[in-house]
Amino acid sequence: MNRAESVLPRIMIAAEGSGCGKTTVVCALLELFLRRKLEVRAFKCGPDYIDPMFHRQVLGIPSYNLDSFFCDENTVRFLLGRHGSPIQGKKGFWEPDFDLKEEQAKNSRESIAILEGVMGYYDGLGGTDKRASAWEIAGITKTPVILLVDCAKRGISSLASLKGFLSFQEDSHIRGVIFNRLSPWLYPEFCRQAERMGIRPLGYIPKLSDCVLKSRHLGLMMPEEIPEIQNKLDSLAKEAGKGLDLDGILKLALEAPPIAMEIDAGWKDRKEGMIGRKEDRPVIAAARDEAFCFYYADNLRLLESMGARISYFSPLRDQRLPDGADALYLGGGYPELHAEALSDNRSMREEIRSALFQGLPCIAECGGFLYLLDQLEDETGKSWPMAGVIKGSGSKRKSLGRFGYLTMTAKQDGLLCKKGEKLLAHEFHYWDSDAPGTDFHGEKPVSGREWDCAYQTESMYAGFPHLHFYGNRMAAARFFEAAREYAKRRRRSGR
Repeated sequence: MNRAESVLPRIMIAAEGSGCGKTTVVCALLELFLRRKLEVRAFKCGPDYIDPMFHRQVLGIPSYNLDSFFCDENTVRFLLGRHGSPIQGKKGFWEPDFDLKEEQAKNSRESIAILEGVMGYYDGLGGTDKRASAWEIAGITKTPVILLVDCAKRGISSLASLKGFLSFQEDSHIRGVIFNRLSPWLYPEFCRQAERMGIRPLGYIPKLSDCVLKSRHLGLMMPEEIPEIQNKLDSLAKEAGKGLDLDGILKLALEAPPIAMEIDAGWKDRKEGMIGRKEDRPVIAAARDEAFCFYYADNLRLLESMGARISYFSPLRDQRLPDGADALYLGGGYPELHAEALSDNRSMREEIRSALFQGLPCIAECGGFLYLLDQLEDETGKSWPMAGVIKGSGSKRKSLGRFGYLTMTAKQDGLLCKKGEKLLAHEFHYWDSDAPGTDFHGEKPVSGREWDCAYQTESMYAGFPHLHFYGNRMAAARFFEAAREYAKRRRRSGR
């Protein structure tokens, strides 16, 4: 093991619960610090896909997930340090192409990273455990936390809530507070009360009816669905900036200590051995459009670091897969909202069906899995033909389906793991299927609830559970190797 450090000014925006405005406030801060010419980075605690899309909309660069269910503590710190600032030490073993000098040049200006919490600050596994909570991420990364207290429909009771969050844990990591949806004339008194509790008041945000980021069944609506999204973000930053103490927030971020991590040289050697010659680099076709957009940025980056070339395509608009595709990655998203258009693109459906039957390695998660079924029901209840790789149909449920983290144990050998091996996963979906698969046995980490799920063959993984590759690195390596072997066979056959 080699020790390394990353110096990164940072804060976390956490809240009392979901729907308190975390993403709205984080986007405002990202925009405001960009206007100050800072190097700004964004992260999301937990498994959420949509909030990082808004971060990316503001910054123009990916936002990364930090998840302590999927990743051990060292990996969480590495991902924060790797994406947030230069690592002082040897090159990161996860990123063989990492250029320290280039990263130092990029981060030569004053920088700040903003981490967005998940659900309520202490909410973790099963809603009854603090593991995998924003609080746990703050402790692992030693990040100062600013609690966002929602003052809508209440007055001084907001301060009682603040006091409760401060005292709930011996070390809450909470160092500041922002009052959301607070009348400006109340802020001076709220400020004095917070200081008496020993917490830094760092501003307020008034009620902003025109700048709210609206939700739908999987969370916030995606940025491209919101008319004039950039104008809305500009208005949000302008209004929020009137009451936020940006100097105080930056001062708190600068108090964050360096991020220490261990680098495993043995893993680095294995990864570099996978890359091999340039001609051995397989092409992984990744679906990316309005229907398929749920990908952890680190999943794609890890595949690239192994040596894969990612080629994006649209099952909505493209007529065929990218030339020379050696594997297929169908992420989650909203195929149910685009079922008719996906069905109308018959040439794409038929090509994917043919390619998978011929052994093209494939990972299909949640929405990608629904696309591989025979039929998919849209929001109106009408069913449309899909790729027809898996016998079954997808349909709308009246409520949220299986939700949360799970551990999957393989019941047979296949693409990602051998019989008896485990994968860490997450589910969140309103559409279900009459054929969800039975090749894995899933178990919830707290309740112990169990069920069979997903499909695994020698060349395919498909099911509702989403995978984070840094929590399933061997599975990612096997997917890469399967793509490379397919590329070799394709070249030998002259295809």
